Amino acid sequence: MILSCRLNLLAAPLVALASFQSQASAFCQPQFDFNIKSFTSFNYTKLNSPAQQTDIEIQGKLSVISVKKEDEKNWWAVKADQVKTVQGQLSMPLPNYERPFAFKLNEQGLITEFYFADTLDTQSQDQLKGLAYYLQYQKNLSKITNETDTLGEYRVNYKQKENALSFAKVNYEHKNKQALNAFSHIEVEKSEQQITPSECFLDSRDGIEKLNLVGADLTFTSEQSFSVKKLKHPFETALFSMSDDLSLWQSTHVELTQAEKDKLKKELLAFVTEQDITQIDAHTLALLLKKYDAVIGELRGVILTDQVSDNAQMRLFNALGQLDTPSSQLLLSGLLVGTEKQPQTQFRALRALTQGHQPLSQQATDTLLSLLNDGFLSVDQEVSSSFYMTLGILLNNRIGSATAQQLSQAIVEHITLSESESKTADLITALGNSRDDQHVELIEDYLTDSSPRVEKASIRALGMMQSDSAYQNLEKHFNTHSGRNTKALLSALGNYDMKPKTSDSVLNLAVNDNDDSVRYAAINALAKQPNNEGIKETLRQALRSEKSKRNFKAIVKLLHKKPAPKQDNQG
Repeated sequence: MILSCRLNLLAAPLVALASFQSQASAFCQPQFDFNIKSFTSFNYTKLNSPAQQTDIEIQGKLSVISVKKEDEKNWWAVKADQVKTVQGQLSMPLPNYERPFAFKLNEQGLITEFYFADTLDTQSQDQLKGLAYYLQYQKNLSKITNETDTLGEYRVNYKQKENALSFAKVNYEHKNKQALNAFSHIEVEKSEQQITPSECFLDSRDGIEKLNLVGADLTFTSEQSFSVKKLKHPFETALFSMSDDLSLWQSTHVELTQAEKDKLKKELLAFVTEQDITQIDAHTLALLLKKYDAVIGELRGVILTDQVSDNAQMRLFNALGQLDTPSSQLLLSGLLVGTEKQPQTQFRALRALTQGHQPLSQQATDTLLSLLNDGFLSVDQEVSSSFYMTLGILLNNRIGSATAQQLSQAIVEHITLSESESKTADLITALGNSRDDQHVELIEDYLTDSSPRVEKASIRALGMMQSDSAYQNLEKHFNTHSGRNTKALLSALGNYDMKPKTSDSVLNLAVNDNDDSVRYAAINALAKQPNNEGIKETLRQALRSEKSKRNFKAIVKLLHKKPAPKQDNQG
């Protein structure tokens, strides 16, 4: 939510606010100081790398003014100024946060709509929305309703304390599916805020918050403290000189001249080569690179000619993945072409592409389709396999877009036409990584393939799908399979809440199979079950005859595992 997802996820918790106590007058033009300190941790298990951690502080000023949008009332324009990120003694400007925009409030004081003069991607919109939500709170505490931010809809708790309000998120009831499709649920671990209301929005707002966004293969944790305080002395802002009629606002997007592009190229190359960019965390670096998006393709030469250190290259790839614009997508997909003798570059480009969540641009999609059709070339066979399997992660992260559908259809066609056992297996794995249930029927056809590798890939793919139909096909194959790929079958079934009959069969293998590794796979599959209390006595008795130290430890670990909360049966 990767991260693209990272920017969206950071914006939302930074943003859990917005409204004011009464119908503010035209003289309501408040200005605020804001300070947000945030620590985030992002772990994607499939990349087999340590969790990415970010410690960032953002400071700036915020101005608000009443505006009109046709005949609609309660529209407010807002603009941030002097926004910067602070790390130790260093500070860097964040101009992307300084675009003017507007929001509409309902009678309860909650934001119901946004207006942007510029055409912005979802990530950029969410960054700005985050600022507006700091001003949101409910006026009538006798009829509290659910609130919404960029993460989704959440239940709240308000308490009146003299002239102040205490505010806390209780839990998220509906998440933003478009922005957070990679996460199954959001946990509110901590939420404490203090609001001092005013007739003109608020005088102050302070709080701390910790959220966990949890998915099948990834976890994003955000810990934040923030402070918003009304300024006593005004400062100059372009917002107050803008029209109060939103229909007269003009887009700030202007096509660059060649001279301007040349200047931007020079600045970009100096920015990444003349300083140690490893001292900038990937999230902040992505924000800073957005300024150079029009010429971001110039980084191809920097990367391919090793103009920066290896560590700097890794940080740069990470930031490009989080930038996730059509230009950065084209750069990353282009680094897969003509680089067959640089497998490390190819692998990093693939990994970066898995971090984005915006729809793939048509140009980047065309590049990937060309590589799929012509065959991906790399001197490293593992990187070649990674290319095909990574396509599935791209589909899962960018589900629902027209370009994702093009890639999905192309993968299906290549599976049916492929004469290569290894390529067929890799492409089936890609469909599994996509988590798209529409492919279950096709994958099921390959469960009985003569190739053990293709069968194993099909089993694993169904194990990743997490759907009823995928489980039913796995269960059927488990009951009729030849004994080949039993370990893969057990691992795949372990991803589901198995039905009693199947669970009993797996328990039988865990206790009686002659193969140590099969018993180990069965034990682990049972350990994943939400309710395994009924099998513990049988496994306790099995300890007496278990000769494998690894299996013995796995059984002991299962026996001491606390019962998991009850979940919906996906089997």
